[in-house]
Amino acid sequence: MVDTVFVVIGDVMVDDMAPLQTPLVLDHDNPVSFHRIFGGQGANTAAWCATQTRGSSHGAVHLIGAVGSDSEAAWVAEQLVDRDITPRLETTVNPTGRCVIVVAPDGGRTMYPDAGANASMTLAHVRRHFQQVFARVHPSAHCHVHMSGYFVARLPDVAKAFLHDLPDDVTVSIDASALVLDAQQRLDLLQVAASCQVFLANRVELAAVTAPRDTDPALAALHEDRPHATMNLEVSMEAMRSQAGFDGVMVVKDGSNGAHATQQGPWLHVPARDVVAVDTTGAGDAFTAGFLAAWTSWEAPAPSASTEAQLRRALDAGTDLAAQAVTLSGGNPG
Repeated sequence: MVDTVFVVIGDVMVDDMAPLQTPLVLDHDNPVSFHRIFGGQGANTAAWCATQTRGSSHGAVHLIGAVGSDSEAAWVAEQLVDRDITPRLETTVNPTGRCVIVVAPDGGRTMYPDAGANASMTLAHVRRHFQQVFARVHPSAHCHVHMSGYFVARLPDVAKAFLHDLPDDVTVSIDASALVLDAQQRLDLLQVAASCQVFLANRVELAAVTAPRDTDPALAALHEDRPHATMNLEVSMEAMRSQAGFDGVMVVKDGSNGAHATQQGPWLHVPARDVVAVDTTGAGDAFTAGFLAAWTSWEAPAPSASTEAQLRRALDAGTDLAAQAVTLSGGNPG
């Protein structure tokens, strides 16, 4: 198998976890037990990737992100290093991103994010740190870049310019975000996806990317009546092909229904593992890390067409890691 050097580009946050002791009652006091952890889609994915590269000869995980010039930035960097991640964090005038996450007794979560420094990362920073990493990749290892959908949605010009100069032997993936996309953000995401080998999203995110409600009155009405309405996978796949020219691996994270993946062949499905969910925060990030670690470790990384065995193995790995994540509090391995 091939060792992988992961370069994750994405958001870095301080997460204030607020697990509810009882179901939420609006306009009343709702007791919680606050605790602080690091988070953000980029940081969480990097942390789970590090659990998969640990012990490999030449594998490593680097996180390119942005923080403020505050005490939270130093704390986050320490947390990342403790989890075998090399932090490559740009210091900006904005404060380190922060997110309050309210976790329901059934494990569902609602997030209240403040992007902070994540919205001001520069192209020069991203390029410089990637070049430093790439120059040191062992000849026997493979370099894979993973981009958070939040990074692409907030800084599309940075993402597109960075991808334009990327070496041909570097594979790229993008994970869609839970942001509500406007028409321009949707177009930006599709343009970036066209340069990627792997596109990951849950069903709701996929519907938002491939069939925006602002251009389809019928879909708009459907979303108003059913805010979590989703599209048929085949329809979504065809939309990605026609609208973005995407010909890579599409992965759909389907929560308690498991996960699906395809490239040129039929959709493959792996069921979710039977576990009791404590907190679903970061489960999708854990799945992404498990999937990518398995996909990139194949004997011949980045084949023109992934085999069914390769995709199924990657789906299994992602589903296993997601099952582990939902049994923990917070979005990272701890």
